[in-house]
Amino acid sequence: MSPSLSAATALTVRQAASRIVSRQVRELLSLERAARSGEDPEAVHQMRVQTRRLRAALALFASVVRPPRRARRSRLRWLSRALGRVRDLDVMTALLEDRHLPHLAGSEAARLEDLLAALKEQRWRAQKRLAASLVRGRYARLKAALRDFARQPRFAGRGDEDAMAARHLTDVIHRQARRVSSHRGMVERAPEADDLHALRIMVKRLRYALDFHAETCGIAFDEERRLTRLLQDNLGEIHDHDVLLEWFAGRHAAAAPVEAALFAGAWHVLPERLAADRVRLVRRFLRLRRQWLARTEPAGSVVPLEAPRFVNLEAAPVQLRLAAPQRTVASLRIVR
Repeated sequence: MSPSLSAATALTVRQAASRIVSRQVRELLSLERAARSGEDPEAVHQMRVQTRRLRAALALFASVVRPPRRARRSRLRWLSRALGRVRDLDVMTALLEDRHLPHLAGSEAARLEDLLAALKEQRWRAQKRLAASLVRGRYARLKAALRDFARQPRFAGRGDEDAMAARHLTDVIHRQARRVSSHRGMVERAPEADDLHALRIMVKRLRYALDFHAETCGIAFDEERRLTRLLQDNLGEIHDHDVLLEWFAGRHAAAAPVEAALFAGAWHVLPERLAADRVRLVRRFLRLRRQWLARTEPAGSVVPLEAPRFVNLEAAPVQLRLAAPQRTVASLRIVR
């Protein structure tokens, strides 16, 4: 499918920044009540995602917008961590209960049931702390600042009022995709867990940039967005297994004392199942990695799209050119 072009490609970088940030703020605040109630775990997850997307948008347009002090990325990081404590327990509990408990029997199944009960109790306590955080002054000040900023964005006075969003976002995507392609996790034969975790964060940021580009510029790199989504999900599952394996090995500092006691001792089947699952996930990652690198490796020459399209991004027409034989992100060029 060819990139779709629309009138939105004429947005200035300030217009795009205002639109993206305002939308993320609205969606974030719309999830607050459900996340506070704790009745729907998905609301906590989605609020955390929107917090991360908002942080990514502010980073993406750091040279363009000037959020108030109470709405800066460091304040959003605090909110993301508060939501993350609940979400991480949901993920770990679901992974153990849905995927592995049905395959255990006898004493090991009973031990896992005790462990799940402890995790669910900890999740309940984390939810209570989150609910309290979402009605206290720190969050109230953050929310008020975000609402004010969404209504009336503040911009950096650098004389770039007429800079075009399509060029700004494309340049960012190009840099981020190049970093992803050259990351150790993308080039090492057997990447370490820490490298895969760092790669996941980079892929996530690239995915958000691609989403913002498609939402505001009308040029959607569909295959690259699909691959980044699959890579992020896959790397997230690998990380979840790494955390659990560290817990079972007694190396994870985040485990509470009651959990540490339940993890300790001989587990005969469950760690082996987790390790086997991780091997399967890493094999899937290597397949996705090959797809990504094949799509974004530098081409010998740059040729126009099969059906050249022109977009009035600046005073003179600009042609989008992609490396042959496929559309790419990493090898994207914009030439006059």
